[in-house]
Order: sequence, then structure tokens, then C-alpha cells
Amino acid sequence: MSRWGRFSGWRAGLALGFALGLAGCSRMSQLGFDAQSSFGSVSLADRCADFMHRAFPDSPIEVSDSHVATAMNGATVTVDATRTTVPAGSAYARDVAVECRFENGVLTGFRWTKGPLRP
Repeated sequence: MSRWGRFSGWRAGLALGFALGLAGCSRMSQLGFDAQSSFGSVSLADRCADFMHRAFPDSPIEVSDSHVATAMNGATVTVDATRTTVPAGSAYARDVAVECRFENGVLTGFRWTKGPLRP
């Protein structure tokens, strides 16, 4: 094998490794806070809002308010939001809210307090 043949094989391997690295970064952004929390600190309110976003992934949700109440090893988080693409007369609620319960940082409960369907 010529010297250039070995060099091009090395470059192909490097390019493949770079492409796989980029694909991993792209996949990491799609995983959400579950995987990202191992790389940095994510608040309980952000995690609760992330679960709300996952319930309706195709509908943009703008968080308008959040509140965290802590007691001993547990925390109750409430998040209020608006689904911007839902029309006013739709069967789905435009204003939504959720409550998340955490024990020692682990999600133990999730419930809708407003929405996602109109009453």
C-alpha cells in the first residue's frame, strides 16, 4: 500500500469519528434534561417544565410562572404556561399548568392542574 493510501484511510477514520461526535451532540440536545442533568445543574422547575413540554412536543409552550415549595426531602413544583399555537376556541386549553412532586430530586408525581383539554 502506498503512503498516500494509508494517509487517506487515516483521514477517513478521523472524519468518521468527527461525524459520530457531531451526531452525539445533536442527539444530546434531543434527550432533554434527563441526560443533561448529569452534566450540570438543572432546577426542579426546569425539569417540571420539561415534562410539560414532552407531553405536547409539537406545540410550543411558553412558561409564564413557576413556584417551588420545599419540605424536608420533598418539593412540590407548579408551572404555569401558555400554548401559543392553540386557538382561543379550540378543544385544547390555551393556558395550562402542571404540578410535579419530587422526593430527594426524583420525580414521584406529575399531574395537570389546568388543561390540557378544556373542561
